[in-house]
Amino acid sequence: MPDSPQPAQAAAAVSVVIPAYNEEQRITSTLDRLVADAVPFRLLEIVVVDDGSSDRTAELVTASANASELPIRLVQLPNNRGKGAALRAGVTAAVGDYVVFVDADLSATPSAIPRALDIIEAGADVVIGTRLSAEGVDFRRTQPRIRQISGHLFVLLRRLIVGLPYADTQCPFKLFTRAAAQLVYPEVRTDGWSFDVELLARARKHDLRIVELPILWGHVSGSQLHVGPRTALSVIWELIAIRTRVGRA
Repeated sequence: MPDSPQPAQAAAAVSVVIPAYNEEQRITSTLDRLVADAVPFRLLEIVVVDDGSSDRTAELVTASANASELPIRLVQLPNNRGKGAALRAGVTAAVGDYVVFVDADLSATPSAIPRALDIIEAGADVVIGTRLSAEGVDFRRTQPRIRQISGHLFVLLRRLIVGLPYADTQCPFKLFTRAAAQLVYPEVRTDGWSFDVELLARARKHDLRIVELPILWGHVSGSQLHVGPRTALSVIWELIAIRTRVGRA
């Protein structure tokens, strides 16, 4: 008698971690989309880290969790601390063999998860999305002009101060083995915009194998990032602090 087929959930291995700050307008649809693709994405769970939201984000996540067969867990920070703090809390809570990080707006499509898993299972420790296609198309051109300009300035500052050879450190799609995530994330001290720079700088210090993966990406309005002089000064200070703590890549 042939063996009975294993249920799809038995192959699930991925924890999705989503940092969320005042995301009541889209968190429900984001969770619905991920739950619908749980089997092809090999999802074990979704961990939403509410970064001190003042709206109904936590309430809506709880409602989605109550209605979902896929485990959806809510981690709440008492006040707004930034993406870095939220992702560190998510890594601590995640139980999957692999941990993938996406933004609440899903601007970086989660359809890249299967390809990223193939790369990880071929020997990589980390897969980072890049919004530059293999044909040279830069999907960041869909952003408002001010965001494009600030992005170019950030790249120049990052290369000058910290280094790093990657084309797009700030792409929100990143997939780690759980072991790599638990090694690197607790070491990162940056909570703000430059969190990804310190994350990757520390991953390189540990000699982790990092592979870039071109992904589909589209600008979504309603970003929590506000570009201005204060933000620019904060980013410069963060990059200098990362250079001091980690060194130049």
